[in-house]
Amino acid sequence: MNHPSKNWLILLGLIVVAYLFIDRPLCQFIYDQGCSQYLEKFLHNLLAWLPMNTNTLGESHRWMVQIIDWPPLMAGLSPFILLVGIMLSPSRMKTLLILMGISILLTFVIKNDLKWIFSRDWPMTWVNNNPSWISNHAYGFHWFQGKIFQANDTAGSFPSGHTAIAFASLLPIGLLFPKTLSYCLALATLEGLFMIFFDYHFLSDVLAGAGVGIVCTLAVNTIMQPSKIASPPA
Repeated sequence: MNHPSKNWLILLGLIVVAYLFIDRPLCQFIYDQGCSQYLEKFLHNLLAWLPMNTNTLGESHRWMVQIIDWPPLMAGLSPFILLVGIMLSPSRMKTLLILMGISILLTFVIKNDLKWIFSRDWPMTWVNNNPSWISNHAYGFHWFQGKIFQANDTAGSFPSGHTAIAFASLLPIGLLFPKTLSYCLALATLEGLFMIFFDYHFLSDVLAGAGVGIVCTLAVNTIMQPSKIASPPA
């Protein structure tokens, strides 16, 4: 990209447009049309071809949650990913694990900070009768709610942490193995789409989460390159 700042301005503009004009009608449409139920049925039919115990939609829902809820697992594993990378001999795999581990850790901290700063209402009510768009048309930012620099479950929709961690986990693979870049971006984007189509997040949350994950990963990658942390032997 010749003008990266231009791309970030475009992303910022898309977030603003989504917040002002798209988030609420899209969220309401997805809820009214029962998109999550359609996706659950699709997954149920898909898993029926695999040797899994998915005889009921409830069991399919359990598998669905496990499939789309992998980013928090990566966040928990990131310190170990980093430690393993440090202990490896110089190689591309060493570079990958260090880049991935630091990127995920940085993304996790920053997305929590941003959730505290923005303190945005969720699309749906999840915990402690938190205000939401679907429940009572609550919509907006409340700024600095909850404990300092900690995500607030009752008002922490912006940005999407799942999307941010998805990009921070997969983009390092694409950077180190360029032939896989398009697939990595597609999988990370798919995670963001799941967040939207299950009304876990607004579109602008997902766009912001993608931006956080990408910025953190590119920043870490830029810092690592001059240091030659793990240049493969010639």
